[in-house]
Amino acid sequence: MPELPEVETVRRQLERTIVGRRIGSVDVRFSGRLNVGAGEFVKRLVGRRILSSGRRAKLLLFGLSGGDTLVVHLKMTGKLLLVDSDQEPNRHTHVVFRLSGYNVLFFDDIRKFGYLHLFRTDDLERLVIGPAGYGPEPLGPGFRADSFAADLKRFGRSAIKPLLLSQKCVVGVGNIYSDETLWRSGIRPDRSAGTLEADEVRSLHDSIRKILRRSVRIGGTSVDSYRDAFGRRGGYERKLEVYGREGHPCSRCGELIRKVRLGGRGTHYCPKCQK
Repeated sequence: MPELPEVETVRRQLERTIVGRRIGSVDVRFSGRLNVGAGEFVKRLVGRRILSSGRRAKLLLFGLSGGDTLVVHLKMTGKLLLVDSDQEPNRHTHVVFRLSGYNVLFFDDIRKFGYLHLFRTDDLERLVIGPAGYGPEPLGPGFRADSFAADLKRFGRSAIKPLLLSQKCVVGVGNIYSDETLWRSGIRPDRSAGTLEADEVRSLHDSIRKILRRSVRIGGTSVDSYRDAFGRRGGYERKLEVYGREGHPCSRCGELIRKVRLGGRGTHYCPKCQK
């Protein structure tokens, strides 16, 4: 599933390319992941100008003239792809947006878990953001080491990796970056969050910020189907230390990386230098 760096990469690319464009036509080829009927979806989008490209957690938020916001979640295999105006959609293309200036945007999704939902912008906080119970954005000023420590204590009986995945203490960290940040911090993924010492919490807080920033700079990680808005692979896969490296030596101590199941998720760690 695309995590914060991948979603933020797409957001920044679309901010540069489609914000300010007007939506000329919308072709809904699969409506099963819309929150309104296909006819209403098209009616509320055609003729509207895209005013902004935002993100909250793993949600993409496109503000539109007329007072609506288009909320997109890529889930496991969703993609927003800018394509040539003459490119034909494929069997996994759910929606085609034709924009002014000959821009064409496909929403593709092989597994059909991703969604496109329309909300009145004034209702976003009440209906979407608030009920999700999101924690702070890890790259923003609200993600402070002291409040992070307090949240870990509040959910102290939870194992640290599943807690990171829950989005309650910090958003945008998924299976890849939880493994990577815990390795960098020397913390076992099955440690109870409440057992972390103050220096470990500071190290984990620092690792989350540094690793996510670094991944955003080079376009995220493409270990499965993720591609950016131009169809390109992310560059962070080459930087991974533990994720997907079961049986390879740890670059820090030489011990072989292990993979276990934790909270139903494949989890990679070094049994020697993560305590």
